[in-house]
Amino acid sequence: MMSRTVSWLVAMGLAGCGEVGSSADAGDDTQPIPTSSDTTAGSESEEGSEEGPGAEDGPAPVCDEGELSDLYTQYVEPFVSGGVASSCSSCHMTGIDIGIYAQDTPCQTMACMVELGVVDLEQPQQSDLLTQIMMGDPGSSVFDIEHEHMAMLEWIEWSASCHGEVCGEVEHACTSGTGASSTGTNPIGDCSEDDLLVTFWDAVIYDRGRCLNCHSDYGAQVGTFGPCGSKEDCSGPQLCVEGSCRAPGPVLAPHMFEGVDGPLDYEDPDDRALGLATMYNVIALGQVDVEDPLGSTLLTKPLLEDFQPLAIYGDGVELTDIPPGTGQGVIHGGTSKFNFGYHEPPFPTSGVVDCRTDQPCTPDGGCGDGLTCIEGSCRTAGSYCDATYARYVRFVEYFASCTSG
Repeated sequence: MMSRTVSWLVAMGLAGCGEVGSSADAGDDTQPIPTSSDTTAGSESEEGSEEGPGAEDGPAPVCDEGELSDLYTQYVEPFVSGGVASSCSSCHMTGIDIGIYAQDTPCQTMACMVELGVVDLEQPQQSDLLTQIMMGDPGSSVFDIEHEHMAMLEWIEWSASCHGEVCGEVEHACTSGTGASSTGTNPIGDCSEDDLLVTFWDAVIYDRGRCLNCHSDYGAQVGTFGPCGSKEDCSGPQLCVEGSCRAPGPVLAPHMFEGVDGPLDYEDPDDRALGLATMYNVIALGQVDVEDPLGSTLLTKPLLEDFQPLAIYGDGVELTDIPPGTGQGVIHGGTSKFNFGYHEPPFPTSGVVDCRTDQPCTPDGGCGDGLTCIEGSCRTAGSYCDATYARYVRFVEYFASCTSG
């Protein structure tokens, strides 16, 4: 189960929306960042009342400050206040700069929206803000823009019934703010965005070439196999999409990655923005499970199917005595990406994943009990290593620790 921190992110359809390039292969040319190893690791109101909108849909809303605070803090305030990363909020509302309406309180912010004419409390569903949301490009988010529309509509309809009673008269609504810090829920928890991006870059962005062909908008545009009018015109599992037969993986896979036009360099601000947008895509798609980090889809989906890690070691990772069934690989629509070099059966079904590099060695020995020299480092005898998998684990565990409070 995702935490409340991530659940509002999913509900609102928050994700990066940078343009996707037209070139295929970023591959392994993405530049690593050498500093990565130093990183430290509400209630929903019932709509409608006898006098307000939606009277036939249910009981009257609760018109008190507590209800407003719950609704606003969880679903609305992070996006209007700038309390989430700009790379994230700039894409919310399909590009609408909703932050221009932000004041210090929910009452002031709604009053400003009303004053500027983007919200109509007499006819909530006719509000211009909602119209703008629905005019957005559905491809600009990993979620249907209707999620955004529904969440904002809920607040507007509550305000139509309760704003006057709870907020009273707000004078000079659009100049009432003082620039106070956001009180909104942060989708990345208490850790800094920069530190999380360093860890994410070192894992997911650095080796993104394994995933791009399916998990990007670019992937859905390649691999066409001729024209079609229906699936019957295509071979095997191919799908008929927009008049062309296409491989199902790139079409059906969630598009997490932003920007596929060449390698990415962490030192380039534009490339960092693409990496950050991808990180938020991964979070918004629920690929990280903060309650069960090793069970995160980001780890189990690309892992060798049915493989059970017994322990995981890597730079900044030390997980021992992993319970049975935890972190076990599941079927992947494509081939397994963390397969430890096994491409044909029989595949290993369990084992220790050990990618440590902190104790160099030679084949002549020099390692402690239970360790042997593997690839120039002392590691668990008989263990497996995929360094990218170990780095993915490091990111997931770090992210979970950021949101645990």
